[in-house]
Amino acid sequence: MSIPGSGKTLTVATVAMTPDSDPTISRERMAALVRRIVREHPEVRLIHFGETILGWFYRQGETEAYHRRIAEPIPGPSTERVARLAREHDVYVSFGISERRGETLHNAQVVVDPGGEILAVHRKFWIRNRVFTAGKRRLTTVDIDGTKAAVLICADARSLWLLRAIRRARIDVVLASLADYGTSLRMNELLGTFFDAWTVVANRYGEEPPLTWHGLLTITDRLGRLRTHGVGREQYVCCEIPVARVGGVRRSCRRLVAAGRVVLLIGALLGGAIASRLRGARGA
Repeated sequence: MSIPGSGKTLTVATVAMTPDSDPTISRERMAALVRRIVREHPEVRLIHFGETILGWFYRQGETEAYHRRIAEPIPGPSTERVARLAREHDVYVSFGISERRGETLHNAQVVVDPGGEILAVHRKFWIRNRVFTAGKRRLTTVDIDGTKAAVLICADARSLWLLRAIRRARIDVVLASLADYGTSLRMNELLGTFFDAWTVVANRYGEEPPLTWHGLLTITDRLGRLRTHGVGREQYVCCEIPVARVGGVRRSCRRLVAAGRVVLLIGALLGGAIASRLRGARGA
């Protein structure tokens, strides 16, 4: 973490990894990516991986049976492997896992600190894939070098309760863990605008027939402006995030500007959808 005159910063990397259906192979792929990121960007403090990234998200005809086979307790083999990685490279690591708690399956995101300790476990509470049991509705926060981060998983972002909780808590960085095949940069900008926080999106890339994951990664600032992104391959993107505390007046002004951006982004998305329908109608 560097501390320039304007305030402290946090350098983060977010990853679109191609998971294997075998978590053992996925863990080694994750380890290789962590080593590469630290080698190429030694200033990185946090490496963020996507939702249930140690295995496939969907397996046609046997999704529940598959997740029951690969699910692990927390702590367990995968958290222990990631703990060794975090200690070895002196970084925080955030990653998604299929968690087994007794007979219950959860879609969980784990954050491990540079000492190898589990700082937080967030269990997805807005469930669309009924393979998993919803976790308790809660705001999961974690301190990363003095930066206040919140953790959410994919559809959790639809929760108005969570939106308000993140804004009330004055979160610096939202770590959004996704398994998403969308490619809309505007949609991710809109997501970031709602939180009044930097938003770091991790994803997956590859084929899980019949699904294709395009691996859209984004990092947006407090106004939802795109700072870096990637799509279309297994990769990572890196960004230095300034973390500055501001007073109530400046925060209110920033939120007004963000509200204006929400209107513009929604208008652009609706305009694009209408134009696409018109083109389709002409083609028909």
